[in-house]
Parts: sequence; C-alpha cells; structure tokens
Amino acid sequence: MVAFLENLQDLTALLLFISSIIFHRQLKLTKWKRKLSKGEMTMYVITSLAIPIYVITYFVLLLGR
Repeated sequence: MVAFLENLQDLTALLLFISSIIFHRQLKLTKWKRKLSKGEMTMYVITSLAIPIYVITYFVLLLGR
C-alpha cells in the first residue's frame, strides 16, 4: 500500500510539472501578444524559476538513490 501511495505521489508530481510547463508556455505566448498583468507576470517569473529548480533537484535525488 505504501509503494502504491509513493507511486501515486510521483505521478501527481509529474502531472503538476507537465501542467506548469504548459502554463508557462501559454504565458510566454500571451506575453508576445500583449503586456502581462501583474498576476500573470508573477506566475511567469515563478514558473521560470520553479521548473529548472524542480528538474535539478529531481535529478540530484535520482542520482542519490
């Protein structure tokens, strides 16, 4: 049961990662068309930082296992 829950947690983390990449791309396309609002710009900056940090920490943890 614990292994199933760990796999489910990994799956949800992957889904969150993929959706954040899609959202970041959508914000980038919107940025080309018009000026982003303050909230959109905040989310653009947060996703610009969070995606590479997540990838780096994931690979570091993967190598540490």
